[in-house]
Amino acid sequence: MRGLTWTIKNWLVLLVGVATLALVSCSEETVDNIERDTALNIIRANKWFDVVKTTSVAGQADVTEVLVGDGENLEFRSNGYAYVYGANGSTESYPYHMPSNKKMVFDGVEYDVQENIIQTVARFTLVNTTSGITTTITFRRR
Repeated sequence: MRGLTWTIKNWLVLLVGVATLALVSCSEETVDNIERDTALNIIRANKWFDVVKTTSVAGQADVTEVLVGDGENLEFRSNGYAYVYGANGSTESYPYHMPSNKKMVFDGVEYDVQENIIQTVARFTLVNTTSGITTTITFRRR
């Protein structure tokens, strides 16, 4: 019986060692990718109904462009495109990708994500400031 108990202890030590090695080997990149994938799943989960792009230049009036208005919606698809479905059946697409959960490249421009997408699913805001011009895109669900 003593030999069997000693074998079980060895297996337990081996199991704890493997588990410890697995946890230690998780890199920060792995954690970041999990957060990015979760953020992507959240933005792809439902449709976005109000999308407004605002461009601000110091000393000038803001220019607002409605990307998704009444009767329209936007869907982020896993193929790397965000599709705007118009009320009259028209479709427009914008390429996008997320290198991290705090950055998004939308229509060829890199933006900072202002909110923590994992915590808020009703809205998120993208901001890009280049050469004194601030571009903000706000996405809202209903």
